[in-house]
Amino acid sequence: MRRTALLLAAWVLAGCGHLGPDRPEQVVTDLSSHEAVQSFVLDGRVSVKTSEEQYSGHLRWDRTGPGETLRLNTPLGQGVAEIRRTADGLVLTDADGRSYPAEDADSLLQRVMGVRLPLEGLVYWLYARPRPEASHRARLDALGRVSRLEQDGWSIEYDRYQDREGLVLPGRLFATRDDGIQFRLIVDQWHRP
Repeated sequence: MRRTALLLAAWVLAGCGHLGPDRPEQVVTDLSSHEAVQSFVLDGRVSVKTSEEQYSGHLRWDRTGPGETLRLNTPLGQGVAEIRRTADGLVLTDADGRSYPAEDADSLLQRVMGVRLPLEGLVYWLYARPRPEASHRARLDALGRVSRLEQDGWSIEYDRYQDREGLVLPGRLFATRDDGIQFRLIVDQWHRP
């Protein structure tokens, strides 16, 4: 009886190795058929590291309707900055309540964190999708999900995929640039408005 149970267990374990797809990773250069969701509310943790500085904290990104708000807080919840996009343009409000208008979000993030981050690309990269109309290269895992995306001088790695409101989205992304800048985002909550 014991021998039969051991053989059965060995047979089950041997079979489990073949439950998933056997496809190796693939490299693709066209993910244009996959669109990113443009309206969302995201809560997560972010860290940015350069050769000279490091920032970590919480991020709340509310991208709904015609407006958009991105809030950065310290790990203890104190406000660091808020970037707000309206029909009139972009405005950064710092922790002291001072407001700074700007033409693009990337330069505003440079004021806050001391590094220029590709916020416009990040809207798409959150979904493991490339920014439209820009060249890219992607690597897919055995399940057909993007495991690595290269675009605009950034290399972004994805993992912790989760089902969120019917979409399979990465729960973590880690981006690096040739000049040594590192950006990490862990998605704690995400939903469509």
